[in-house]
Amino acid sequence: MDDRFKSAAQMGDMNMTYTLIQEDPYLLDRIDCIPFIDTPLHIAASFGHVQFATEIMRLKPSFARKLNQQGFSPMHLALQNGQTMMVLRFLDYQKDLVRVQGREGKTPLHHVAEEGDVDLLIKFLSACPLSIQDVTIRSETALHIAVKNYQIDVLDFLLGGLRRSFHKGSNIQEKKIINWKDEEGNTALHIAAATNQPHAVRLLINSRADVNAKNLEDLTALDISTPDNKEVTISLLSAGAKRFESPPQVSKSKNDHLRSKMSLKERVVISIIRFKKNTKDETRNVLLVVAALIATATYQAALNPPGGLWQDNNSNGNALNTDGDNGGSSELHRAGTIIMGNGYLCFFYIVNSLSLFLTISVIFFLLPSGRMSQLLSLPLCFFSFCYTSSWMTTSPRSILSCFCMILSLLYSIAFIWTLLLHNLEVHQLTKKS
Repeated sequence: MDDRFKSAAQMGDMNMTYTLIQEDPYLLDRIDCIPFIDTPLHIAASFGHVQFATEIMRLKPSFARKLNQQGFSPMHLALQNGQTMMVLRFLDYQKDLVRVQGREGKTPLHHVAEEGDVDLLIKFLSACPLSIQDVTIRSETALHIAVKNYQIDVLDFLLGGLRRSFHKGSNIQEKKIINWKDEEGNTALHIAAATNQPHAVRLLINSRADVNAKNLEDLTALDISTPDNKEVTISLLSAGAKRFESPPQVSKSKNDHLRSKMSLKERVVISIIRFKKNTKDETRNVLLVVAALIATATYQAALNPPGGLWQDNNSNGNALNTDGDNGGSSELHRAGTIIMGNGYLCFFYIVNSLSLFLTISVIFFLLPSGRMSQLLSLPLCFFSFCYTSSWMTTSPRSILSCFCMILSLLYSIAFIWTLLLHNLEVHQLTKKS
């Protein structure tokens, strides 16, 4: 790079910069062609020339992500040189610059976690919550780095950010990041226990860290904690931590499981999971709409069956029997009961009930996996009970009413059992995978 351009960047001289560009319009392009270089933006960031750096980013946005020969981006250099205003300008310009990985895979978030700059940490997490997912070449998260450098306040804010995040998949991210293992299989809790940090141990335990997670040596946090630190040991034991006892047989059992013949139940559950994962959102939405329409129609048929309902009470036997079996003999009836003959009514009830319960099952299986879907299974069950009650109310005879009640209860029990079994199997298979 031209020495005059370096000098202009060091002084933040924009006039000199445009003079050089007038002499050589391809000046910035030639710098950008070099894979690793100290660009004018790197130099300006180191010296804290905010306006000059902003102008360079406007002219050549790619400079903001370029690494120099030492493996640092302009934002890394601004952090290293304490240029806070420059860092905030980078953050305003493009929020995901926080996720640019420099030397050893460290991001600006990792840098502030290491240095203990809580103010910048809060701004980084607010601007880009997903930045907490980034790991170094040693597979270390910001939690690992904070614990290794005894930055308890940083750890507290990181855990708080995980708990309060609400973007898509944040509930899975929280558990995943807290229990993330580095290249040696150690979680942040392992490191906190090994380095005698009782406060960090309590923070991680309160954030539902897995106290019995094992590293590559099959040691838990309790195993690697020092014996003389009773406070750490008591905290771990109170949370249910256990010591390593005998060589685990997990790998063998997993191999046996993979080699064993699949049961019919496992095939069905796997097929359902594959279907749910492979179904596009557009297709899922269409199927849910169709299923909801079918459920509405079948439920409406139960409230207003073919032939309608009796509108009056007949206790004198003057009404005609609509069932052809008795050849038009009179029949007692009461208001609000079904006019349809008993033979046709049983057939209609069985077919209509099958349609409704199968449709409700389809709706449940089409819902995305998660706590909200499990919560929706409850009103679906209540919906089926309401359907059962409507049939019991409108059945013309007590015997037929009992038949409807028994059959509906069997339907409902089978439906609820299927949902619970499906939830359990899906959870177990997802955990294994």
